[in-house]
Amino acid sequence: MQFRGRRRACAKERVPGMLIEWRREIDQALFPGGYFKEFIFFHKASKTLILTDTIINLELDKITEPWRTATKLTGMYHPFGQIFFGMRLPLLLQRRKAQAAIRKIYSWQPRCILLSHGRYFDTDADIVIRRIFGEPPSSIAQ
Repeated sequence: MQFRGRRRACAKERVPGMLIEWRREIDQALFPGGYFKEFIFFHKASKTLILTDTIINLELDKITEPWRTATKLTGMYHPFGQIFFGMRLPLLLQRRKAQAAIRKIYSWQPRCILLSHGRYFDTDADIVIRRIFGEPPSSIAQ
């Protein structure tokens, strides 16, 4: 019991100060997706969108069968990349939350997109975002 109390006290002391520093450099939003919801990040100085599972852009020559065929079938391969198939239906069911997150992504105006799974998009992030997420939700359209 005593260890848990110390752990909580430590977290209370450190986290608020770290968050303030962190927010100066990185913004974040929650991207819905049912079981697969995730935080997405935006590094302000480099205008980089950072995603873990939202978009997958695997390089086919770097994966073996049967994963190569599965990747082709889902469309989650370079240079096209797509929303992770496990998030697609939940995004349709959580349309309002998804549109809020997509509005946030558009508002950041990223120049590049870093991914956990696959090759990053180092140019034309606006074109990639429009292709994957569609036109900006109405309140952000220009």
